Amino acid sequence: MQHIAEPVVEVAPADARRWQLRDGELARIWSRNGVMVAKVLISDGQRRGSLFVPMHWNNQFARQGRVNNLLAAVTDPHSGQPESKQVAVAIAAWLPAWHGELFCRQPVPLPEWLHWRRRAAAGVTHLSLAGDKSPRAWLTDWCQRQGWQVQVAQAGVLWNLLAWHEGALMLGWWSDAREPVVESEWIIAAFSSPPPTAELRHALLSGRKGGDVAPRGRIICSCFSVGERGDRRGHRRGLPHAGRAGGEAKMRHPTAAHVSRN
Repeated sequence: MQHIAEPVVEVAPADARRWQLRDGELARIWSRNGVMVAKVLISDGQRRGSLFVPMHWNNQFARQGRVNNLLAAVTDPHSGQPESKQVAVAIAAWLPAWHGELFCRQPVPLPEWLHWRRRAAAGVTHLSLAGDKSPRAWLTDWCQRQGWQVQVAQAGVLWNLLAWHEGALMLGWWSDAREPVVESEWIIAAFSSPPPTAELRHALLSGRKGGDVAPRGRIICSCFSVGERGDRRGHRRGLPHAGRAGGEAKMRHPTAAHVSRN
């Protein structure tokens, strides 16, 4: 069985078009019992009119990643078997204001308003974060209270941060309008072997060995050097309102979520 790095929801292509869901982006799924957040996986093998969500994610690995949040606490009166096969749900795209990748030597206390997923990483804590409220004040303040020296690079509303203590890398943060493109193995190695030169430290602040501090994606407007990601940021600012309206309609036309028991 293939390892799945984070909570996902499989959606039929026709349903993805109907609900304006994009492969690889986040969605909120809710029922009368609760809500969860998962990454959309558009699959030709998924039956139209239903969703598939794997089990086994708990609160140690993701916030709002448990499919059991959607299910009623109903059991068979004789065997005690839970009714965990299916439930009527609604789904809507969630387009956060930002995404971030956080690496740290020690566990980081996270605010309730952050969405997060834990990544597998040796020797450090690696979290993928997303949200609508800026985390900059919270994260900068927490680093400074640890007595760490903070190094920040900013491009518009997006920003990256490194925190140092006595020459050792303590924390790294990279953000973008979409999931940041960073070289995770290189970043993790920097915790045990810090970059020896200012040039390499600047590259580390970008999250990529030779990249710009703020990734722009493909250039789609050469007049103003606008990258694909910058353009999508502009489009996304207008989408959440439409998404909320669509979400209300979806509540009146629920689909079914099938839960894997593997």
